[in-house]
Amino acid sequence: MEQKEIHREIVTARTSDGWNLQVFHYLPEGTDVARFPVILCHGLAANKNSCDFGEPGTSEWERYSLAAFLAQQRPDGRPNFDVWVPELRGGGQPTFDPRQNPERYRWCVDDYIDKDVPAIVDRVQHWYKEKKQDAPPVFWVGKSMGGMIAYAYGQTMEAKRNLRGVVTIGSPVVFGKSSVFLEFITRVTPRNISIPIRITEIMERSNEIAHHFKGMGVNLENVDPAVLHTYMHGGLSGILSSKVLSQFSLFFKHMTFCRYPRYPWLYDIFGRVPGMKKVLTPYSYTENLYRFSAPLLVIGGGHDKMAPKTDMLYVKDHVGSSDVTYLEFSKDAGYRADYGHLDLNLGIHAREEVYPKIYDWLAEKSKEI
Repeated sequence: MEQKEIHREIVTARTSDGWNLQVFHYLPEGTDVARFPVILCHGLAANKNSCDFGEPGTSEWERYSLAAFLAQQRPDGRPNFDVWVPELRGGGQPTFDPRQNPERYRWCVDDYIDKDVPAIVDRVQHWYKEKKQDAPPVFWVGKSMGGMIAYAYGQTMEAKRNLRGVVTIGSPVVFGKSSVFLEFITRVTPRNISIPIRITEIMERSNEIAHHFKGMGVNLENVDPAVLHTYMHGGLSGILSSKVLSQFSLFFKHMTFCRYPRYPWLYDIFGRVPGMKKVLTPYSYTENLYRFSAPLLVIGGGHDKMAPKTDMLYVKDHVGSSDVTYLEFSKDAGYRADYGHLDLNLGIHAREEVYPKIYDWLAEKSKEI
């Protein structure tokens, strides 16, 4: 079957606080298209290359892009998907120049949840309204932090209307084996201030930090070195608020995924003290996982040091959804490698092993009830 050309448009999702988020839309081709669109969201400090590596038409894109795998017409005649790939604030072309508007680079993870996710979902649904169609609920596929913010958004009433299902790829909400990642974040995050930073520039200036990142994020035996090199220079090139990393450091220290505390230093010092904890601890997305009720596919890697198996199983066992599937990509589970964190979307065998499982789950959940 001859593969049809994929047509891509770049649209904007505007947040309530004025950020214009870049969204890459792969327009569905043919007539056999799944009813529900799919949003593919990157993780911490990343951009669209996390789930949509390379440019359309290149061999890298054909090989590694999850967007390509889901959007292209399939040789087996099964439906393809309407695919949207957003870049969270700072991940793509910046709305605000960090040199002229440094005050705009004081956001935290809560801003992704409260402002970016709703804006992205609304933009996708608005496209359908422009076509005089009913706005459907969406699938959200999140890599790492992109899945974490789906867990948080999924606890809201708005999400119960808008989410058809969620796929998370290496997305923890507890941090039982976090010492390596905590060390990395502590070393690159300034304290007391919130400033714009580029992870790529930090790693380019320090071979030690770059080596540290590779050691915790990748199974080097399961990734093409050229692809990893390209990703580390182009896939982490966005501008990040250092407050995001400060919030992650709190996650790791207190072993919970929570909102940014009103008094972060007091929480940092006294957050584990009985009596003080209740007063200082902000809303915990981890403790409220029971509020998440969407169908869920949890994907983990057998060699993922940033989101180990114990953390993935915690999610499976604590969400409120009655429809939960857990998949571990490891040799013990019958796959060709023990997948690391980045391998799950950039691994040598990801297109043959990981992506078909994601497609099958989405296709099954797309069936009308």
